[in-house]
Amino acid sequence: RCWSFFRGQPLALEREGLRVVHAMWHPESAEKIRKFRGDVVVAYDHYTTLLDERLRTDLKDAPKDEREMAIQNEHPVTVLTAGMEVPAKEPYFAGGKMRTLERHRWWESYEGEAGLVVVGHYWRRLTGGGEDLGFEPTGPALFGADDAPAWLGPGGAVMCVDYSAGLRFEERGRGLPEGSIGTALAALRVPEMTLHFADGSPTVNVPAGPRECE
Repeated sequence: RCWSFFRGQPLALEREGLRVVHAMWHPESAEKIRKFRGDVVVAYDHYTTLLDERLRTDLKDAPKDEREMAIQNEHPVTVLTAGMEVPAKEPYFAGGKMRTLERHRWWESYEGEAGLVVVGHYWRRLTGGGEDLGFEPTGPALFGADDAPAWLGPGGAVMCVDYSAGLRFEERGRGLPEGSIGTALAALRVPEMTLHFADGSPTVNVPAGPRECE
């Protein structure tokens, strides 16, 4: 029953002026999924088969990073659920291995043409976490040390509500209090545009709107 339930869930939600997707709003990928006849598993398998053929032919002798970017960036299911990847400025350690590709900060060039977009996935961290602990938390920081709850991008039209709850294993492993490295479980309330936190922290007002939160 669980498997059937998850297979029936949408990859994105759309309404006028608002998109909700796990990682990246990408119109071309969304259009492919919108037109696809079948559930998410069938779609995933279909586009994986197409990519496998491309890897065997066009990209057979391509460099490793080019092949891996194709696998991630040309598959509409993985784009919507995990975003795109681009070459990292320098190698970094994450997920138990050294990596040469990093997550594409697509919100930095999104000006609100499809309306407001709410995502998770990218492991924001609340300001005030991770200070003077003598170590860097796992994974690259995509938003900077001074990241405060606010809409992102030049149009102020992207909200990431993932505050690294999945990183709490590191807090537990180091014997740190919950939230020490900026982790939190958050939800955005729309249309009120307020952030609410599971631990009862004060609600944060996040006025929204393309080109209004620069």
